[in-house]
Amino acid sequence: MTLSSTFLDRIRSLSRRRPSVAWRRFLALGLALLAALTGFWPDVGHPAVAAARDLPAGVPLTADDVRVVSLSAPLPGSFSGADAVVGRALTSPARAGVPLTDFDLAGVPGELASVAVRVADQGLAEVVRVGSRVDVVSPSAEVLAENASVRETRGQVVVLTLPRRNATRVAAMSLDHELAVTLR
Repeated sequence: MTLSSTFLDRIRSLSRRRPSVAWRRFLALGLALLAALTGFWPDVGHPAVAAARDLPAGVPLTADDVRVVSLSAPLPGSFSGADAVVGRALTSPARAGVPLTDFDLAGVPGELASVAVRVADQGLAEVVRVGSRVDVVSPSAEVLAENASVRETRGQVVVLTLPRRNATRVAAMSLDHELAVTLR
């Protein structure tokens, strides 16, 4: 008899025997411990891009403005890497640590522009705050822009971030007239 047949014979004889009670208990204990460990195993999380600090609206994001955080559950519309948001502008201000989603960013880099508008009503100019959403209305009651984000306020002048296609109309109209804004 050769060594290989002896080895195969031993394997066959071991496979025919029933495992001892101690071996079965040891195997059951090992499986129970494995199940307990996997129940407490930490979730690796879901990466999402978040604001590294408080960010204003309308300013293109840089790599220093964002960081990747780990969330316990996936966030719809979030980005897993910072490369996806660098160069794009926020449509509204963002707080530090808050994950950014596709609703927070302008569709295409360079799609937004900021325009300084002299508001006709001084009282309303004092009520408007950074981050507010407004509509811009001409003296003839024509709506020049909708859902513009307030980027900055200085007395009667309000700096608005809005789509570039509307920004030129608002800028041209504000040269000759004071404009009205309506709060959303």
